[in-house]
Amino acid sequence: MSHADSRDLLPILVIMESIGKIEVYTDQFRSAIEFFQKDDQMQFNASLLLIINIGEHANRLSENLRNNYPLIPFQQIRGLRNRVAHDYTGIDYEMVFEIVTKDLPELKPHLIYLLRSELGAGNFDPEELNAARQSQFYKHVDFTAFAL
Repeated sequence: MSHADSRDLLPILVIMESIGKIEVYTDQFRSAIEFFQKDDQMQFNASLLLIINIGEHANRLSENLRNNYPLIPFQQIRGLRNRVAHDYTGIDYEMVFEIVTKDLPELKPHLIYLLRSELGAGNFDPEELNAARQSQFYKHVDFTAFAL
């Protein structure tokens, strides 16, 4: 039984790219207030937009895929997207800092496992994966992490 729809590959890669960018944007910060205030909130705002992007692409995944990976909190990811998108100025910067420094790094290995599993099962097109690997867009995705 197939877990993924063949169209699930690119949304997962976009999520991985967004996480990678957030890691670059936040790796210098040791406190939530520093993250929030630095450069007129540039990294904070960029991270919020990428969190929205993560939620948007999680919503594009097939229900079958989401159901077959219960350790990945897709519902919470989508809920966070809605919260950020609809209450952008009311978002607690300490909560965002915890998400970007703790939750997203914990999510990443689960996504790598998903990619490895679905690629191994032949559910994703290797040509599409190779095209993504060659793309300038996915420069923050470590394709070797889930290569077969």
